[in-house]
Amino acid sequence: MVKKDNILEYVPLQNCQWDRDAKGKVFLIKEKTKNKLLKKIIGWLGRNQDFHIHLDDLGSAAWLETDGQRTILQISVILKQAFAAKIEPAEPRLARFFAMLARDGFVRWRR
Repeated sequence: MVKKDNILEYVPLQNCQWDRDAKGKVFLIKEKTKNKLLKKIIGWLGRNQDFHIHLDDLGSAAWLETDGQRTILQISVILKQAFAAKIEPAEPRLARFFAMLARDGFVRWRR
């Protein structure tokens, strides 16, 4: 019998730069390109070299609880206390949230 992984037991590790906006919400910072020529062109155009991906209240709270030690399940327990019914169903929402962040390289996993 093959044991299936349970994503709720995964520990997400932050894998990008981030900051907070004036309202305290988190935004993730991702480089637009690694291509040196395109970077120069973007600079000449006076554009920002990075994408800023703004998280909502729940995403910001989840990100701030991502300390490299807590599992997704442990983070869900903390967020349930803070957001009550607003976050339900917490576990599948957080599993999808962190899976999307991992797909795009914003987090990596420690199992």
